Amino acid sequence: MRKGANTRLPQDSRPECRDGMPACPGEGRYRPSTILTNRQPSCHTRFPGRRYSQKRLRHDNKRLLVRSPKHIGAPARLGTKLDGAVSVLGTGSIGSRHLRVFRDLIGADVSAIPVRPARRSELHAARFEVRSNPEEAVAAGARALVIATDTSRHVADLRSALDLGCAVLVEKPLAADAAGLREVARLIKAGAGPVYVACDLRFDLSLLNFRQRLPEIGPVHAVRIECQSYLPDWRPDRDYRQSYSARPGEGGVLLDLIHEIDYAVWLFGAPSQVFALLQNSGRLGIESEEAADLYWETPDAAAVSIRLDYLSRTTHRTMHVYGSSGEIVWDGVAQTVTLRMKDQSPQIEHFPQERDATMRDQDTAFLRAVCGGDPGTLTTFEEGAVAVSICDAARLSSTSGRFEAVTDWRKA
Repeated sequence: MRKGANTRLPQDSRPECRDGMPACPGEGRYRPSTILTNRQPSCHTRFPGRRYSQKRLRHDNKRLLVRSPKHIGAPARLGTKLDGAVSVLGTGSIGSRHLRVFRDLIGADVSAIPVRPARRSELHAARFEVRSNPEEAVAAGARALVIATDTSRHVADLRSALDLGCAVLVEKPLAADAAGLREVARLIKAGAGPVYVACDLRFDLSLLNFRQRLPEIGPVHAVRIECQSYLPDWRPDRDYRQSYSARPGEGGVLLDLIHEIDYAVWLFGAPSQVFALLQNSGRLGIESEEAADLYWETPDAAAVSIRLDYLSRTTHRTMHVYGSSGEIVWDGVAQTVTLRMKDQSPQIEHFPQERDATMRDQDTAFLRAVCGGDPGTLTTFEEGAVAVSICDAARLSSTSGRFEAVTDWRKA
């Protein structure tokens, strides 16, 4: 074990979910999938492109070894060493998590690039290598960069990283709006990159199982997605009114909870137009929108409705999908998948995960992709750009009061 491997950065007294929401019930208990009904468990639970066993999780790319949920305490390591280190730009809440995950759970050679100079002493105390800027990190051997800065900086930081020849993982959302993404795409097409977006719910075991079982309900005609929580509870030791979430243009539920838009498009396809209502009741004393309701139709004519808000005291993250043969429900807080078919008892499966497990698998997949391997379910640059374009259309719709076209981000 490398020196300092068990030294951790100071964390908030209350753990957070993937978006900063309060920790979900069951996080910290990590064990193989548990079947809660009379459906007999198989020795393997299968997800797209992967095979999970009760002893080991084996990716198709044999260079990667990741322990199963039962063995979360052991680091997940790349079978082929990354030719160079990874560096994390931005060391706030999410950037600090990336640093801990890369070092303590993956075993990668990682360095930190703090935006605030005051963070340097804390990072040194936690035994992280500290660089002053991306140029210094690259000169020291960094080949990959995670961008975890404020959303308003993402496009500029991304362009700088690509100019340095780095592979990049950008924290969600990819950008505050679609303006400027066309130029970034040109750089990628010219050979820079690759670029991925950190939407780690795509590595949530319950959501992956949901995706795998979705065809069982037949053609889908309706999708209802809800993600609701109380912003002051996200980071109890900080003034939420001073956080990026409160700032218009880079915060607000639309961008903050873009996970819901990302996985809706991932599962059901992108819409051509969107209707939306964004609201600020003034209850929280912030300038960004406190709530958003979106509606669109999928390419297969299924109706999708999404509710996002910062106002609900009980944390809630669910997706109900209705098909010709039944319905399926994903509960991201309870970490369950429920299948209901006509004249059959509900089938409920539980997939408890530790808080950092999805980020661990996501960051491992990123390093695998940098090594030339399969990126798995990582969100691509193009997919991240589509999600941002949907947010742009939602803002226009909320102002106009009508459906607005989702503009091709390549023409923005």
